[in-house]
Amino acid sequence: MSVITQLVIALVVSFLLDRFLKPYLLRKWLGVVLVAAGAVGCVLAGQTRVLGFDLGLLSAFAVAIGMGLFMKRRRFEEVG
Repeated sequence: MSVITQLVIALVVSFLLDRFLKPYLLRKWLGVVLVAAGAVGCVLAGQTRVLGFDLGLLSAFAVAIGMGLFMKRRRFEEVG
């Protein structure tokens, strides 16, 4: 699978998680898990491919998606 296709898939997943994942705790812990798993995957996966997906590249995307979820974890909480 090409890098562009993998990038598009990661962007779609990121968009869907950001829009439809509303509970604060779920956003927080999924963000933490994605950042941790992505960081470990970046070190261990390298250029490994599974079902056409480059695990090193997906690990980098996981870190970015996890940071986005964690940084905007209070997005859907009501103010006051």
